[in-house]
Amino acid sequence: MLMTDFLIVDDHPMVRSALETTLKSKYPDSTVHQAGSLAEAEGTLAANASVGIVLLDLNIPGANGVDGLSTLRRQFPRVPVLVVSGFDGQRYQSEARAAGAAGFVSKAADTEQMLAAIAAVLDGDSFWEAMEESAEDDETAGLSEKLATLTPQQMRVLELLGQGMLNKQIAHELDIVESTVKAHVSAILRKLNVYSRTQAVLLAEKLRFN
Repeated sequence: MLMTDFLIVDDHPMVRSALETTLKSKYPDSTVHQAGSLAEAEGTLAANASVGIVLLDLNIPGANGVDGLSTLRRQFPRVPVLVVSGFDGQRYQSEARAAGAAGFVSKAADTEQMLAAIAAVLDGDSFWEAMEESAEDDETAGLSEKLATLTPQQMRVLELLGQGMLNKQIAHELDIVESTVKAHVSAILRKLNVYSRTQAVLLAEKLRFN
């Protein structure tokens, strides 16, 4: 079994947690580092020569689009970077490829595809998704319609979920009881036609960056 460190770079705690769970399902003995900004990623890579791959979101504090990718490739050229992003479409893949990424996979990818992308990059290969812009536009429009059915309070709950807050913390933040938060979360999952809090956050983030 592969023994290498992984670095997940994403400013959403829930996304980082979901990716770590995916990694641990295949590489249970590996160390998974997390960073929420470009500066944290640079510090982690400088301090941990054992990191063998970076899973990078394109939109993180301290970076603008592929700028963060370019910075990491320039400073740590030995470490391959797999872009794991809410940005979809051939244009974003082309920009990531030009900036030195070893591959690109959508955050909405299932576990099998995500692990295939990671394995390909670790093996020294590349991984690029096949996407059609027209299909992306249709998907974005459908997602917009779903999010439009959420009430303002439900949108606020979704935003706080994206910050990694638990139900108890959300209840405190919004000055409501925890049972009301649970009801809002259930409604959000139903309206977005997803089965977990993480999926809901990923869908909302995907629309934000299209």
